[in-house]
Amino acid sequence: MAMAGIKSDRFHLGDIIRQLCHHCFMTTCIQTLGIASGLGGPVQACGYAAELLRDEFERQPAHAGLQLQWHMLYPEKKGLKETRLFQLYQKASQFTCYWTETRHPFLVIGGDHSCALGTWAGVLQGLPHSNELGLIWLDAHMDAHTFATTPSGNIHGMPVAALLGKADERLSAVYPTDRFIQPENLLLIGVRSYEAGEYALLQQANVKIIFADQISDFSQTLLAAIEQLSSTCRMIGISLDLDLIDPEDAPGVETPVPGGIKAAALLAALAAVKRHTKLCGLEISEFNPESDRHAKTLHLMRT
Repeated sequence: MAMAGIKSDRFHLGDIIRQLCHHCFMTTCIQTLGIASGLGGPVQACGYAAELLRDEFERQPAHAGLQLQWHMLYPEKKGLKETRLFQLYQKASQFTCYWTETRHPFLVIGGDHSCALGTWAGVLQGLPHSNELGLIWLDAHMDAHTFATTPSGNIHGMPVAALLGKADERLSAVYPTDRFIQPENLLLIGVRSYEAGEYALLQQANVKIIFADQISDFSQTLLAAIEQLSSTCRMIGISLDLDLIDPEDAPGVETPVPGGIKAAALLAALAAVKRHTKLCGLEISEFNPESDRHAKTLHLMRT
């Protein structure tokens, strides 16, 4: 697929979403859920991402013949943070559960990556059996801490542990279902920053991790991951933390890590997997306008 207007040294957030929506799902209407919350991270700025992107696409449609049907969720303004997150992600899971049951492809624009607690809990609930979901986690981090191991206390570093059913009591109280992803159906790709506690959890669960320095061709890596999961899973989801991408291409993220996948390589990989019919949904998280340099990412969003 030709990528007119995409330059290898520039990150076009709007182009990435256009590729993901139109080419992965090949449909005219994408159910799109905006989760306007940064409660799971250290700052609130990620909570603005969904509204920014919704407004961007209202001004400039993503693709001729393609529509995003938006639904917005906001956290309660009062109450304990963990209670507010549980309520928010319980609502989010109701959307993705329904879309899974009715076979509607979806896009979730989250704030911080703890939004995955709602997104994929709903898909698990919408499938007859929890072992039918395969999930590809594209992230610079493992996100597999619990409250017992976290150095920061931020829940955006914990969703993988909860999705695997490895949460402690406090984290379990935020997760809105009792269904979990099977370890063999979860693949982490692009990791380049982690702590010992979360790595130990994933090793004990025997979860496959592909580190960033092991990737020579991102398209081949992503295609192989989807082929592997499609052999046993009924549906496959992709959860993308924008810090997967080299911060030179994507400076406006919550937790940037040097190096990473170039934006052009990500776009090429998405083009390579576009025809796989088992892709059920995509989640994008961790856009932080406050960490943008000279509004670089925001300006690129408008291209």
